[in-house]
Amino acid sequence: MANKDESQMIGQVIRLKIQEDRIEEFEALVGKLMEDVATNEPGSIYDVRRVKGEPLTYLYFTSFPDTASFNRYMAAEYHTSMSPKVMAMLDGDPVFEDLEALS
Repeated sequence: MANKDESQMIGQVIRLKIQEDRIEEFEALVGKLMEDVATNEPGSIYDVRRVKGEPLTYLYFTSFPDTASFNRYMAAEYHTSMSPKVMAMLDGDPVFEDLEALS
């Protein structure tokens, strides 16, 4: 993360391209992950969308209230067990972009 201030919001956009034969599996995993984050990470935003016109490409929009929330998410079982599965479905490297709050 570019922002090391413990009290500031942590946000990212992540662009992923998924192997064509893994789309259903990917969407099921990500759907479960979004539910887990909504249940366990109050104040966080975790949304995944397919890019219109690019049926194999997805964008993750994530925002955590602070570094502690982000670190808790990164260490959570639901994240650590899902990440290697999603990485195996990728068609190329993911692109990460760190976001800054406007105020």
